[in-house]
Amino acid sequence: MKKSIAISILSGLMAAVPVMAANYDMYVTGSTAFRPNVFSAISKIFDGGAPTDSNKGTSAAPTGSDNQWTMVGTCTNLGVTSGSDTLTIHALFTGSVQGISSMLNKDQLVFFSSGTRNTTALVTNTASIAFSDVYSKPALYHLPTDGSFAEDDVAVQPFAFFRSTGLGNLQNLANITVQQVYAFMQPGVLPLSYLDGNPNDHGTNVYLLHRTLDSGTRVTTVQESKYAGSIKIRYYNPGGDNFINATTNRGPAQFGPGYVGGGDIRTAMQTPTAGGQSIGYLSFADGRTVTAVNWQNMLAYNGVYPISNWTPGSTWTATTNNFTPVTSGKYSFWATEVLDHPATQAEWNTFLSAGQNLSFSQLNALIGRLEATYSGSGTLNGSIDYEIELSKTVSPYATAVRLSDMQVTRQSVGGVIAPN
Repeated sequence: MKKSIAISILSGLMAAVPVMAANYDMYVTGSTAFRPNVFSAISKIFDGGAPTDSNKGTSAAPTGSDNQWTMVGTCTNLGVTSGSDTLTIHALFTGSVQGISSMLNKDQLVFFSSGTRNTTALVTNTASIAFSDVYSKPALYHLPTDGSFAEDDVAVQPFAFFRSTGLGNLQNLANITVQQVYAFMQPGVLPLSYLDGNPNDHGTNVYLLHRTLDSGTRVTTVQESKYAGSIKIRYYNPGGDNFINATTNRGPAQFGPGYVGGGDIRTAMQTPTAGGQSIGYLSFADGRTVTAVNWQNMLAYNGVYPISNWTPGSTWTATTNNFTPVTSGKYSFWATEVLDHPATQAEWNTFLSAGQNLSFSQLNALIGRLEATYSGSGTLNGSIDYEIELSKTVSPYATAVRLSDMQVTRQSVGGVIAPN
């Protein structure tokens, strides 16, 4: 009798103790070029198609152009959370090559810790997944091929060359060829006459602004031009209004000098004086706002633009981006966007030991939704493929291409393009 009473009392006490809600975390890193597409998908992966709160360290809400942000909410729809559990997704886009390194070497990165707006507290942790504009093979770090990691194709990322706001005859430049890009690579400076064929422009220098070795955009550009060798990096120097040889890194780049992000190159190209004598290779998203008019300073590459419904120098009036030159194989300056992640329980166990708190099944549920292919009907919140489809008719329109829209393929970065 006394035992029964004791059990009854204990049960009552246990019922009175509230069950603590768990918070799970996913850490995302990698490509700066693809960050708008990742942002769009992740912002809808939560229950109700939106996070309960989001943060970029200020009172403003984060956007797809931000390199660092955090979102928090519930995710019972994918079985990632239950009850009052929450999921916090932390993003820090450092570049494709750093993303590959983050997977391979379990680099410790500094993320915003909270999804609550205007919170600047930080947390150091490894990344859970990384996006890359390039496969790891031509990059500085190679993921093992023993099945412990996966590189899953998620989209095609077009790139383009853009001329700056420009001085003098640079405004007349409309095209650049693969041979000219090759010649540009090592010195980082060429006479404008070599690019436009006008002998009167021989005394005018044009500078090529390079990203760091962290950059998948740079890896793609080098592979596309078939260049192999050293590269001289030059920075625009606002103080002297000139270009100087780089001797140190800028910002958080780990792997050599160069501009850290496409946005940094875009800023240098917008300088109306000497900084305006430059050409940059950018993602379609970053290149859009080099000028006030969308994509106005985009150059044709080997005589072809990445979108067919574009008239150089015109006011943008289209209601979509027609990437037929990319999807048909006429335009070759693109790469396959991949999602790198641990692919086995054994490998994920090493990430758990390094600070992760998602189970392998929770991780796979989130990856599965991000990589899910949209069939063309209904909704598929949280899918990158679905978000690219939606962006086709919403300004500023698509900046990446669905795999299902591609009529051609390539097996390596800068490799031969062949029909599907």
